[in-house]
Order: sequence, then structure tokens, then C-alpha cells
Amino acid sequence: MFLKNILITLAAILLLSACDSVTEIAVENSLANVTLVKREFNPVIDGKWIGNGISYGAYRDGEGPDKGSLTSKAHILEDLRLIAARWNLIRLYAADRQSRNILDVIRDNNLPIRVMQGAWLSGHQSEEQNRAQIEQVIELANEFPEIIVTINVGNEIFVDWSGHKVGDMDTVVGYIRHVRANTRQPVTVNDDYNFWNKAHAKKIAAEVDFIGLHAYAFWNNKTLDEAMDWTTEIYRDIQARYPDHLVTYCETGWPTSRVYDTSYEGKLIGKAGEAEQQVFFEQYDAWINSNGIISFYFEAFDENWKGGFDGENPMAKAEKHWGMYRADRTPKKVLQSGGLDGPAAGKPAVTGGK
Repeated sequence: MFLKNILITLAAILLLSACDSVTEIAVENSLANVTLVKREFNPVIDGKWIGNGISYGAYRDGEGPDKGSLTSKAHILEDLRLIAARWNLIRLYAADRQSRNILDVIRDNNLPIRVMQGAWLSGHQSEEQNRAQIEQVIELANEFPEIIVTINVGNEIFVDWSGHKVGDMDTVVGYIRHVRANTRQPVTVNDDYNFWNKAHAKKIAAEVDFIGLHAYAFWNNKTLDEAMDWTTEIYRDIQARYPDHLVTYCETGWPTSRVYDTSYEGKLIGKAGEAEQQVFFEQYDAWINSNGIISFYFEAFDENWKGGFDGENPMAKAEKHWGMYRADRTPKKVLQSGGLDGPAAGKPAVTGGK
């Protein structure tokens, strides 16, 4: 029976080999293992663990994906030199020209930086647009195999509150399998803990090499005093749900500004500011380093194009102010305190935190 199934599968491949990319995904789905053989994600440079990373958005004031504008390579080099003084691992969100320029700058200047490269998926994009992101992330991963150490397929596309939710989980499963079939890097999906703690998330977990977890104490209405305990509890809960997976913290942080109005943000109880960010970051940084938890702190630089421009004080919105540096690239209090002396000491990646 096993031999018969193999022959049927091979026959299907031969019959469909001349078909389009949709058929290609269908063939990959038919060949997918019931039990995934996971690829290890343990980012190192010259044997040194570099799992203490940060998210990077290169857009400066007046720039943004909605404007169709790109940051210059000179600006990117300036940014990456600032980042490389303290972090050797960055996360990029979309497979586009901006990411290619960033990867070019890393390669051309031999910078000690490795990358989680994302494919941006959205329920507001057409199937052709989402598919183009998948093909582009494959192209980048194969063109920069020494720099791109892992691939992310979709950012917050399943959690219920997502503004760009993708409703068809089976399509995303096809994307994940297509990426894994055509690259060598470990592959994940990054989403909020309020997706990963749901039963239907197991369908995605069964397809990925590790779990990409997002959890923000601030957005979940916690005070600074509660924030670190809550952050560690969320990690332990998700790790307990997926004991056979590596769980990485791919987004968390604390903002340095917020609005006080009738919006959801305005009603939160957490205080935002540079002093508060410093407290949270130093606690979080110590925790991930002592436990060898892979992390992409959110984020390197403030991005003033985010969060919209409605309301009485739109430039104060938290969405614009998660950076360790301001949008003009001047360091915030946490980087001025002398508490960060460079990249964290190397530690092996482990499956669970303490």
C-alpha cells in the first residue's frame, strides 16, 4: 500500500509538472509529511549566540510604504551601524525593495547582522499580491542564504483583532509548505498570543519550525509593575501548549508616548515614557539573556508614519513611539543610561524560559 501511494504521488507530479504555481502548491501539500521534521533556529555568528535581536523599520519621517518611498542606502547603513553596536539579529517585515536594499547593505559592508525575513500577507491584498510576497521571500532567502537565517510567513494575520486578517488558513498552510519546499531556512508564522492560545492555532503550529510569539503588556492593559511578570507568564503558557516547539518572542516592548482620549489606547492604564521603557527593557533584556530566549524586541527606531493622523494629538500615539531611538536617530533614555554595553553575551538557545 505504501509503494502504491508513492507511485500515485509520483504520477500526479508528472501529470501536473507543467501547470501553474497554484498547482505547484497543491503538489507540495500532497507531499507534506504528517509529522514535520523541524529545522533548528539557533542564530549564531562565529559560534556566538545572537538571539537577542530587534525589529527594524527603515522608514524615516516623510517616508512610508503608503507613500511608495524608499529610504536611501546611506540612511540604511547609518541605521545598521547603530543597530550592530548592540544587536546582531534583526527582523524585516515585507519581501520588497526596501528589504532587498537592507540585505544589500549588510552584504556589501560585511556587517555582523543576520535577518528574519518576512513575507507580508493581508486579507486586503489580492491573491496575486500575497503570492508575490511568497515568491519574493523565497527569492531573497536563496539569494542571501548567509544573511537570512529564518523566514516569517505573515504577521498577525490570524488573531481576531487584526486589521489585515487572512481568513483562509488552508491557503496560508499552502504558502508555508511552498516556502519550506523551496528554501533551507527555518520557517515560522508570527502572531499574537491570543491566536496561539486557541485550539485552531495547532493547525499552523503543525506546519512551522518554531512559534513566533507576540505579546504586549501595555496593549493588554497592564501597569509597568505588572508588565514583566505578565510577559513571562504568557511565554510559559504558550511554551506549555507547544512543548515540542521552540517559542521565540518576536514582538514585545514598551512605548515612550501615548494618547489620553476615548480610544482604546486612551483608556489603558499603563503609563508611557522613556523612563518606563527603560525599566521594562532592562527587565526583559536580563530575562531573555539569562534564559537564552530568542527575541526580536520591538523596535529599533520610532516610525512616525504609523498609527494614523486622526484625533487631537496624533503624533503622540503609541504606535509611533516604540523605538529605542527616536525617528531622528537620537537615542532614548534607555540607550543613554550606560546599561547597554553592546550585544548580549552569547548563550545557547533553549526551548523554555524559567
